[in-house]
Amino acid sequence: MTKEDFAHYAASLAQRAILYEVSTTPKPGLVDRDDSGAHKDMDFFTFMASSSALYKGLYDCAIEGLLFESEECTKLLDRVRKPGIECERYMFEATNGVNTHKGIIFSMGILCAVSGKLHKETGARRFDIEQVCEEVKKITCGLTQKDFKGIENKKTLTHGERLYMEYGFKGIRGEVESGFFSIQKNAVKVLRAFRSEKKLSMNDLFLDILLNIMADSEDTNIVTRGGMESLAYVRKLAKTFVLEGGIQQPDGFLKLKNMNRDFVERNISPGGSADLLAVTIFLGMLEGIIK
Repeated sequence: MTKEDFAHYAASLAQRAILYEVSTTPKPGLVDRDDSGAHKDMDFFTFMASSSALYKGLYDCAIEGLLFESEECTKLLDRVRKPGIECERYMFEATNGVNTHKGIIFSMGILCAVSGKLHKETGARRFDIEQVCEEVKKITCGLTQKDFKGIENKKTLTHGERLYMEYGFKGIRGEVESGFFSIQKNAVKVLRAFRSEKKLSMNDLFLDILLNIMADSEDTNIVTRGGMESLAYVRKLAKTFVLEGGIQQPDGFLKLKNMNRDFVERNISPGGSADLLAVTIFLGMLEGIIK
């Protein structure tokens, strides 16, 4: 397999994971095939347009990993910034300025680069989730400290900077620095149970993964819209849903639809958790669990 072949392979998996995420239905407060959740500026077709525009940027990130030779792993992160910015530009052009995928471009760009680096080192195209996440930790080490350095002196803060100052939330930076701890905590168990049991459709598997992530993650999208009270509320509902049997409980779909109506009324969108669902799907593909 040539470098270009593997880059196409990695980018296609990443794009497919992003498409699988938005197609998963019903997702509380989020855009899916049924409705736009708590979002008024985007719908399913906005996400289709955006997803279709991301391939080249993700391919370029994979190429950076395949060409990377420095012994200092963190330098790879600098190498993927340019294709990441280009990928954002393609997204905004496709959506007429709507931010559909900025968070997932960051995560998937890093993951494509990491998978390229691992392929170069091992020649493999499948990798255990823990192996990939450990490599992500290495190349993003110190990211939060670097990006948030000196923000106490800034007059105008981004949403992420404000949440870091007020609550210590590191957002997606903290997730990648931790090797996607929120995913490794429970979502990987759900994935591997699916591999051995094959009881669920992919749609239902992804719903269970999403609710497991929502039950524990520090979803800054939720906090930005509704504060810590909304985050606690979402976590409680998601945890209860999981403990009562997840999507396999008799009224699982009805509960999620009711949760969606509730979230729309409260203007709650667990967008950070949705991004982590897409990441989980990509990791599941790399390990060979998801096709």
